[in-house]
Amino acid sequence: MGGSADLAPSNLTMWSGSKSLEANDFSGNYIHYGVREFGMTAIMNGIALHGGFVPYGATFLMFMEYARNAMRMAALMKIQNIQVYTHDSIGLGEDGPTHQPVEQMASLRLTPNMNTWRPCDQVESAVAWKLAIERKDAPTALIFSRQNLAQQPR
Repeated sequence: MGGSADLAPSNLTMWSGSKSLEANDFSGNYIHYGVREFGMTAIMNGIALHGGFVPYGATFLMFMEYARNAMRMAALMKIQNIQVYTHDSIGLGEDGPTHQPVEQMASLRLTPNMNTWRPCDQVESAVAWKLAIERKDAPTALIFSRQNLAQQPR
């Protein structure tokens, strides 16, 4: 069960199997939260506490500031949810410094019980997603760049 804070086209969280949850049809698996990062994260906490789903929600990394209290509560409660934070970059261009995260990753890494991943390529991204799904006793922050990244030699 996933969704985005009004940024699905930008953070690429809708996939071919996504079906929007609607007021008259609850069979969907994708929630359009609107510009509500705190609400999105608090709802994800509720979904996780209810059980049966591993919720994920996405926004720009800079906007994790709006979700901080709910994200921190997930870590303190040791519940599983997956925070997808995209656009970790100072090269965003037209949005300028208000959309350029600087201290957000350090803040996430300092949060007790919060797993924080910043993959460098597709392989690390796949591993980070796998571990986020497997880790049942803590939330995970998956942080991705806006720019394309080259596959690293191994």
